[in-house]
Amino acid sequence: MDTTIFIPEELEKYDFIKLYKSAKHPREKNRFLALSHFKEGKRPLEIAELLRVTRNTVYRWIRNFKTHGIDGVKEKPGRGKKPFIPDSESEAFRSAVLELQRGRSGGVIIGKDVLHLMKDKYGVKCSLKSAYNHLKRARLVWISARSRHPNANREEQEEFKKNFAKE
Repeated sequence: MDTTIFIPEELEKYDFIKLYKSAKHPREKNRFLALSHFKEGKRPLEIAELLRVTRNTVYRWIRNFKTHGIDGVKEKPGRGKKPFIPDSESEAFRSAVLELQRGRSGGVIIGKDVLHLMKDKYGVKCSLKSAYNHLKRARLVWISARSRHPNANREEQEEFKKNFAKE
């Protein structure tokens, strides 16, 4: 059986439907929707059935709102593994990789080159997959053709292709 719970006065200050519409994270949307129903006078058990969560979850959301205010129901950062190179240094990492590419004569840099750069410049030791993830975060994902040898002669290659062309 539901127990009666005290409705905080702060509940009246907020337009939870507006907050629901502006929220980006789905869990945050659910919390605002629950508080909107609670503000309308629905019991936590009814809200739980509507949102398909447990009653205890609804009670926890209300309790978080009571103790921490609106910040208590917003999604908090900190979930998931953090990148080795923070976003604040992402542009510097991007510049370092591009500079490494410019300094390379013949061919393109590969993942191992990026691993060495990350270790030398940032003190980060990680897997090849992580290095490619950091390249992607820095908007440096590219697909390239086979690299050219620095001593390759293009005219000779074209002549070779003409002589051995299939007829």
